[in-house]
This record gives sequence, C-alpha cells and structure tokens, in this order.
Amino acid sequence: MRKHSFVYTIIEDHVEVDKATKDRIKKIPLTKDIVRPEMNLTSFYQTSEELYNLIQDKLGSIFSKLNLKAKHCWVQKYLKNSYHSVHTHNPKGKSFVWFIEGNKNSSPLSFYDVGYPSVDVNKNIVCDFVPGKLIIFPGYMPHEVRPNKNNSRLIVSGNLDELQSN
Repeated sequence: MRKHSFVYTIIEDHVEVDKATKDRIKKIPLTKDIVRPEMNLTSFYQTSEELYNLIQDKLGSIFSKLNLKAKHCWVQKYLKNSYHSVHTHNPKGKSFVWFIEGNKNSSPLSFYDVGYPSVDVNKNIVCDFVPGKLIIFPGYMPHEVRPNKNNSRLIVSGNLDELQSN
C-alpha cells in the first residue's frame, strides 16, 4: 500500500516597519476597488515604482534567500467592515502579504486548502494581524480577509516570480 499527500508551505517572518517606511507606504495613492467598491481601498490598479523600490529595499534580501523576486505589488487599506473575499493569485508563483499598520482588532488573513470553497476539508490556517509580519505563500492557495473590525488595517501585498537556480 502506498500513501500520497500534497504539502503546501506558508512562510511567516517578521520585518519591522519603522515610521519612515510607514509614511512612505501611506503616501501611495489608493482608490476603491473597481469591481467591488464595498471592499478595501487599493493601489492595485496603478503601478508604483516608489512602492516596488521600497519592497526591494525592505524585503528583497528575504525574497532572494528563497530564490524569489517581486513582480507586482500594491497597498491595501481596510476600513471598518472592508474585506477581501476568497481568491487566489498567480497559479505558478508565490505571493506575499506584509502587515504594516493595525492592531488586535484588525482582521487576520485566512488560508484554505487548495480546492476551497468547492472542496471544504474544514482545515484552514489563520495568520493573526501583527504589524511587521510577512507571509509568503503559494499564489494558488485560496485566502481571504473577513470584514475588518477597525479602521486601521494597512498591508502591502504582491506576487513573486521564482528565480531559476544556477
């Protein structure tokens, strides 16, 4: 008899968010989501060289150790009752979320097994909001942010390319 299983890895790290970094992130222009205006404020629809450079500066060494490189990044601000429904990112690469500003009342990030919501095995991973927490995960993993309970949930999120090993 053989037994097979799939393993998905979610990496958690911590990268301190100093005042200067937070101030730079807060200057990135945000707009309402075009498709679902009841959701969060986002910079997803605008490319920001300033944000990309900041991410390379603050997170680039961690990404490099994991053979990853930032491809696309954006800021999201959640007001009270803002949310981001279950979704996935790129099917081949990795994605990241960096918690910038919030508190214990800021909604956590919840991950579900691949196939959710069509296949629900009642297993999920919840990453509580702690400023500075960096989460790197397979882009194909379903995840969501349920309605926020305060006005101060600020994150940077993005997609990562996997670099070829030499």
